[in-house]
Order: sequence, then C-alpha cells, then structure tokens
Amino acid sequence: RRVVEAGCYSRLLMTAKAQKIPDSDFISATGTSMRLLVPKGEIGEREVEWHVPERWNALERNRGRAYHYLFSQLVGLESLFEAYKLFQQGERRVATLDPSELEKAIPKDERRSVGWWGAGRGWLTHHLVMDNGKITNYQIVTPSTINASPRDPWGQPGPYEEAVMNTPIIEDLSDPASFTSIDMLRAIRSFDPCMPCTTHAYTGDGEVTREVNTCSCGGD
Repeated sequence: RRVVEAGCYSRLLMTAKAQKIPDSDFISATGTSMRLLVPKGEIGEREVEWHVPERWNALERNRGRAYHYLFSQLVGLESLFEAYKLFQQGERRVATLDPSELEKAIPKDERRSVGWWGAGRGWLTHHLVMDNGKITNYQIVTPSTINASPRDPWGQPGPYEEAVMNTPIIEDLSDPASFTSIDMLRAIRSFDPCMPCTTHAYTGDGEVTREVNTCSCGGD
C-alpha cells in the first residue's frame, strides 16, 4: 500500500507514463514527458514540453499546475472541434438517450457505484447508492480530502504531512522566536488546498441545528 497524492499535475504524470491517450492533433505522451502543441493564434504555432520530475516538491507542483492549464485548454479545444465535426454531420442530440429512454434505463434494484473524475485540484471520486430508482446516499471525496488525509492504519503519513517532512528549512533565523515556517507553508500551499473540502461532519442520530458556510470562494 502506498500513499497517493491528488493534484492536477497527477493527470499529466499518469498520461505521460502510460502513453494512453486518444489520437490528438495537439497532445502526445512520450513516456517521460507531455508534448503540447499550441496552435497558431496571435503568435505563431509553438510546442511546449513538460517533463516528469525526478521528485515532487513545492516548485514542481506549481510548475506542473501551470502546464496542466495548457493541457486542459488543448483538451477542450480538441473537444470543441470534434463537436463542430459532429454538428456538421447532422448530429444534434446532446445525449445518447432521450428523457423517456433514460427513465426506463434507471435500475430499480439496489446499486452501488463509484466514478472517477478530474477537477481543478486533481482527481476525485463520486460514490453513489441507489435503491428502487432513487439516490439514497451520495458522497464526493475531493482532491483536498485525499491530500489532507491523516496517517493511515499502516502508519503512513498523508501527502501534506509527507511533503512537510521532506521540506528543508532555508529561512534565516536569528532566534527560535523568529521562525515563521514559511517553507512549510509553501509546501502545503503548493497543493492548492481547499480547506472547507477537507471538513466532514458526522452527526449520528443527531440533528444539524446550524449550518455555517466558511468558504469565501468567489466572494468579494
């Protein structure tokens, strides 16, 4: 068992290593890198290459995130071109099933399923339980939940703790009181953590009497 680290850069790493990617005009995987071809726009066409780092650290996480933005934009651009092509071929439906067909396709027995997806901070999982055609439980395990996980039953530290353990202290200290832990903070912030995403509350048979939203995402 090994500790896993979620991050948008993990998508680059897995794609580069596995070399499993549909035919693309803009993206190719070499086994050790990702080559990204930026089409001609206001400036000429250019190729950008991201190399799998020898080891992960705060710098490589931030650098990988920058490359992932370009990677995602090229995936979106290719999908847009594919949509144009289908539209020109007369494909007008946005789903393979119409509402009546979808209603018949919903299972009536108990089902448990999990889906893997990608988000801005990395990969996440959706867990669903259905019974008699209705959703009885739905949970999302976000990238920040994975990265902020505590030590597991085998004593392995979570990604945040592991990153801090490997972070050298390079700030100048005149005395212990002047220690600001800026290097540790940089290590944690390189994960782009969403702290409200890491918080889970279990009420048991109790009742939630007050709800407080602590996320100021997009707030003024």
